[in-house]
Amino acid sequence: MIFFKARVLLWPLLLITVLVVAGTGASFAFGGLNALALSSLFTSSSNERDSQVVQSVTHVQEVALLSLHIEGVARHESNGEILGVAIPASEKTTLIQYKFDAKLGIDGSQVKIEPTGPESFRVTIPQFIGIGFDDPVFEDPLESNNALSWLAPPAVQTRMINNILSDENKQKYITQNAAALKEQAKVFYSGIIASVDPEITIGFEFAG
Repeated sequence: MIFFKARVLLWPLLLITVLVVAGTGASFAFGGLNALALSSLFTSSSNERDSQVVQSVTHVQEVALLSLHIEGVARHESNGEILGVAIPASEKTTLIQYKFDAKLGIDGSQVKIEPTGPESFRVTIPQFIGIGFDDPVFEDPLESNNALSWLAPPAVQTRMINNILSDENKQKYITQNAAALKEQAKVFYSGIIASVDPEITIGFEFAG
């Protein structure tokens, strides 16, 4: 009889145990769902964006008159120094082989065509400009090192390339090819005017 009473008293304990286990499972599941929800809310991502706004539009009428194929080797030399004095055997030489097409021409919007008589016109050509570079190719740099060349500062490849494509070099190409540029300008604009009236006499004037 006492044993039966003890069995009866176990039912509340079993019921409480079941409720606790069920509650724990529900809390775990709910917590797991919350963790998943929170993880979806706070996931990290990496994006790169480039926001640009066009401030103005300029109509450029560039006329390419010559295309020069250029090939060469750029050379950079440096050495280590102590208190401004070069260290022997610290010389370092860096070479970059390159090739590209340099386009030279004029700004067509600056060209003036004015009548000088009933059947004659004068074409005024502005200063020649470097329009740009096509198909640039730069080989990997080659270095020649001496025993202590690690003391010399390394060459900056981007700086060497910028020097190759500099405005100073554009002007050099223009100066070296001034006669050919003038002749090509005459042919170009003479052809345009002659297509309208082949009997017109054309004179040319060049800036600078």
